[in-house]
Amino acid sequence: MKKLEKSEFGKGLTVCLAKFLEHFGYEKLTRIYFIETYKNKPEVEQKAMVSDNPPDNLNYGVLNGYLKFFVEDIVPIHKGNIDDALSHEIETWANGASDHLYEIEVPKGEDWDNIRKMVEELKDKGLKMGHSLTKDTIWKVKDINELKELTLKILLEVDKKIGLQPDLGEY
Repeated sequence: MKKLEKSEFGKGLTVCLAKFLEHFGYEKLTRIYFIETYKNKPEVEQKAMVSDNPPDNLNYGVLNGYLKFFVEDIVPIHKGNIDDALSHEIETWANGASDHLYEIEVPKGEDWDNIRKMVEELKDKGLKMGHSLTKDTIWKVKDINELKELTLKILLEVDKKIGLQPDLGEY
């Protein structure tokens, strides 16, 4: 009798989606969103955020320290291009998250076609983001948000498929 191999990152539909979604709560993603916040601030506020003593309204605690490291040490590696540096951070996050998409599967049958199509879209984009399959792409925070929205949409459709009346709630 053949021994079943255990999956390293999970196998199934809802298991893989749940493990993928867990990565949206990780500290790395918080730092990515903070870099995006920094990018959208006026230059005077950006300078204050990476200073040794940011003013109270721009003091985010340990995030300021990480931001200073990112701006002073990581961005120069990317020839001063903050978008390229941020894209690399996004790829790094997606590398861990998208591992859970390798063995994602959808039940057979035409009645699962819509969900299967969405899962393939999620898998394709997630793996491209996380495994550097598109070296010339600059990933943005909006790409992360699209992955999360698509994952939630899939989960809603699964609940509907099994006869529930799902609602994501307000919070």
